[in-house]
Amino acid sequence: MIIRSSPKHHQNGFSLLELLIVVAIMALLAAAGAGFYRGFMKNVEIQSASKMIASDLRQMRAKSMIGESGYKWGVRFVKNASGNDYYTLFSTDGTNSTTTATTTLSSGITFIDPVSGYKDVIFSKISGTISAATTTIITAEGKTATTTISTIGTIY
Repeated sequence: MIIRSSPKHHQNGFSLLELLIVVAIMALLAAAGAGFYRGFMKNVEIQSASKMIASDLRQMRAKSMIGESGYKWGVRFVKNASGNDYYTLFSTDGTNSTTTATTTLSSGITFIDPVSGYKDVIFSKISGTISAATTTIITAEGKTATTTISTIGTIY
């Protein structure tokens, strides 16, 4: 007498529990990745703003050194009470000044220095020097970038 056992049925696919575990792991990885990406993008944005400030400072120094229009040239950094900090590029004869451009910092980026009000950086004609070394610091979500101007006008 031969006794046959019934063939075992093999299921193909995944159980609901396995799928839920995989989805939960993927959600955790996506959340961690999104946080990293956001921090990375803020860092890129603040570094870009800092480089733009340095570039504009160099441009104003160059205009002063060539004596464009017979004026001194400078940058005014404004800490705005409403949070929309900005800076302006201007020329001055010592009494009157003329704004040539205004740049508003991106949303979420603010000045740490100046703390309040405004700060002017004015380059001397021909020499391109400033009266005292100064820094401008911007921040966003815990990240900072500093632009330093030495008395001889070097910007870094």
